[in-house]
Amino acid sequence: MNTKNRLIWTAAGLVLGGVAASAATVHAAAPDITVVKSAISAPGGEAVAKCPSGSKVIGGGYQGNGAFANGGTVYDMVEANTPTSDGQRWGAKFHSGRVVAYAICKPGAPIMVVKSATSAPGGEAVAKCPSGSKVIGGGYQGNGAFANGGTAYDMVEANTPTSDGQRWGAKFHSGRVVAYAICSTA
Repeated sequence: MNTKNRLIWTAAGLVLGGVAASAATVHAAAPDITVVKSAISAPGGEAVAKCPSGSKVIGGGYQGNGAFANGGTVYDMVEANTPTSDGQRWGAKFHSGRVVAYAICKPGAPIMVVKSATSAPGGEAVAKCPSGSKVIGGGYQGNGAFANGGTAYDMVEANTPTSDGQRWGAKFHSGRVVAYAICSTA
């Protein structure tokens, strides 16, 4: 096993009766990169992983348990997987399931988070980095479409940088969405 790329857990989250007791920090092989894990959210709640003091988020993600009907029909979707506007946290949210957010943090990272306008239903949202900076990551937050019985009628169709390296775009099939771009001058 290549130990250079292995993640080392330094603290563990503890879940008791479905309630998270603490979050965890994971240190990556690069000495200045830290991965922070949030506590697990309540059903339909938001999970937020916060970078250590002096660090900024340079990426993130989530792991969760969605909601399904007895027959297996999906009753859930990821409504948010995004940096926060202050650049210090990464948030994730399922419509009705539980989720854990992960933030990839770097001390002194020269980043800013740019937020798009809210898209039209089924439209694309694009966040553009300021002149002199490039997109290094991004995410989205939206409101998906559901049937009266709760079946998810929507999905994330795009959560990606644009080919020019200046923008981050996001699109739900039929819901509204906001895109967030992590921009860097380095």
